[in-house]
Amino acid sequence: MSQVWRNLLFAHWRVDATALQKLIPAPLEVDTFDGSAWLGVVPFRMCEVKGRIMPFHIDFLELNVRTYVKYGDKRGVYFFSLDADHAPSVWGARIFYGLPYFRAKMTYENKNGVIKYTSKRLGHGPSAEFSAVYEPTGAPEMSSPGSLQHFLTERYCLMISHLGHVLRTDIHHGHWLLSPARAEISINSMPSALGFTFDTPPDSLLYAAEMRMVNWLPSRDILE
Repeated sequence: MSQVWRNLLFAHWRVDATALQKLIPAPLEVDTFDGSAWLGVVPFRMCEVKGRIMPFHIDFLELNVRTYVKYGDKRGVYFFSLDADHAPSVWGARIFYGLPYFRAKMTYENKNGVIKYTSKRLGHGPSAEFSAVYEPTGAPEMSSPGSLQHFLTERYCLMISHLGHVLRTDIHHGHWLLSPARAEISINSMPSALGFTFDTPPDSLLYAAEMRMVNWLPSRDILE
């Protein structure tokens, strides 16, 4: 499946690795940088989503809550939740990818590069709401290997654990072009279901204008 991600904000907070590990199913392990685990909230536009047999493409908004995991020598992204405003995509991602997608009411507005983004999960579960205004504050550039920016973004698979087995979804894309960012986050209850409340600004804010990518269906990952 091919898609284009646009107008992404990578907002990340340092969290205790031991506390976060309790939320990660075995045999996955939390991946750390500078002694900390990192929990991210990432709003963006999912554009030009198209499968091989789809005669058309679809666009929708998406907001994910994520961290970073390792399995043997492999490193990947682990999603705690993914909210989207397109019901068929939520249904399809749950069935075919095993990902924790949820329906949400979402809005996006871009005025001269300043983005206003809101999301409120639908249904009767715990509150999951987000509202922010954000924009890039510098020129985009590639991250350097060994940097925090590289650790948070240069990931080429998604991992889930199902019945004790690791399922890996490989993704292919170029290197991220990242800008420093400014964000005013007025509402953020997305991490509350995990037991985290962030009363301070993010420890890292990055912006990316666009990324084209391709992903495959999950496959069982067996360590040699």
